Amino acid sequence: MAYSIAKARKARPRQVVTTNGLITFDQFYDLVEENVKAHLLDGKIVRDSPAIPEHGFTNMWIVTLIHNYNEIFHLGKIGGGNTTVRLAKYQAPEPDIFFIRNHRLGIVNFKYIDGPPDLCIEVISKSTRRIDRGRKFVLYADYGVKEYWMIDPLRGTIEFYENHDGEWTEIKPDAQGRLHSNVLPGLWLKTEWFATYPLPPVFQVLSEILGKNVVPSIN
Repeated sequence: MAYSIAKARKARPRQVVTTNGLITFDQFYDLVEENVKAHLLDGKIVRDSPAIPEHGFTNMWIVTLIHNYNEIFHLGKIGGGNTTVRLAKYQAPEPDIFFIRNHRLGIVNFKYIDGPPDLCIEVISKSTRRIDRGRKFVLYADYGVKEYWMIDPLRGTIEFYENHDGEWTEIKPDAQGRLHSNVLPGLWLKTEWFATYPLPPVFQVLSEILGKNVVPSIN
């Protein structure tokens, strides 16, 4: 089911930015310890609660799939974890996973990502659902992220959205239940894979996507 950006905006109106009591990106970068998952949203530091194991398993599955797909086609670079994405002076989320296409790798610097990735992926947990479907949903659209995936292991759902002039349009599954990425051409995911766990083996999925056997043989 499509999640409305209008609903997300209404749920938490944009804060009027002043210099009183708000933390800038530079301050945020100095204040937050390395390897701590935190976001700067509207000049406020928001820390994530510890995730359930299924969140970590799903996150690793997606990273492994995209990494291996990218190893074949060399489309760009995948990142995530505790890497900060600077969108504006008071806005710097840390997406669970992001992808930057080759022609935009100039936004990657030594300390952080200086601008919107082409693709952001959030693996939703109970503690992050409101932000992932709320403030981040709005920010990623406003600041030019091209594609946004939301994966909810607790509800067994996956949603793809494409950015059109600051508004999200849901990418609907095709007749075979496949969601096709436009940022990663040729890559698709079946919604049924996320309805039950565990997820299928990554190399099995790659074989299906590529239409050939890519599972390494064991001698």
